[in-house]
Amino acid sequence: MASTDPDAQQIMLIDGPAVLGWSDWRALDEAASARHLAEALTGLIDRGMIAPQPVEPLTRLLSGAMNEAALWLARSTDPSDLPDTWAALSQMLEALRVRDHTPIPPRRTK
Repeated sequence: MASTDPDAQQIMLIDGPAVLGWSDWRALDEAASARHLAEALTGLIDRGMIAPQPVEPLTRLLSGAMNEAALWLARSTDPSDLPDTWAALSQMLEALRVRDHTPIPPRRTK
């Protein structure tokens, strides 16, 4: 999630995409945030914490949801929106967790 500082939100979520252009802003997000998210998801799959699945679409889905939430929060004036968003994100991520603690075999690489 983006910083809760209004100035940081303005620069990172509103001014940045407007000044850089959507394509360049997306490329920067892809090179940093999305790459780290994909690495984290791969590690969770490898450790059997979430079920084996294609990482690329999962990364895109989660990144899109979190980016949209950050943009929404940047414009929000309701103080309850941030804790509500954290709760919703936590519940969404928790749904990915493997409930059976039996280790899942490592994924096969192509």
